[in-house]
Amino acid sequence: MIDKAYLDSLTELLGKSTVDQIRLEYVQDSTNKLNQLMSAWGNRDFEELQQLSHSLKSASLNMAAKQFAQQCEIIEKSAKKEDETPIQTVIESLSDLHRETLMALSGYFSMLK
Repeated sequence: MIDKAYLDSLTELLGKSTVDQIRLEYVQDSTNKLNQLMSAWGNRDFEELQQLSHSLKSASLNMAAKQFAQQCEIIEKSAKKEDETPIQTVIESLSDLHRETLMALSGYFSMLK
């Protein structure tokens, strides 16, 4: 779900409070972008889907959320081709995966304190 070794390195490099602040910003930003992504999917706005999924993928990789980032990458590539089938498959479970990812990140940081 999350890359703990990457988070360990990031925390060692930047410090717990800095990385935890980045996490809190990620929670807010990714939640907003996920809502926008769902709206773009409802409108079949492939350009917006591509942009939002790219942004979510990048931010998620920076926050060690590999599994969520991989799903966003599927949406990004499929939106570029306007291929709905892979997007539909991913989108159905994306909100749950996002919630699980945020819980895993929260759990990681609660263990550091």
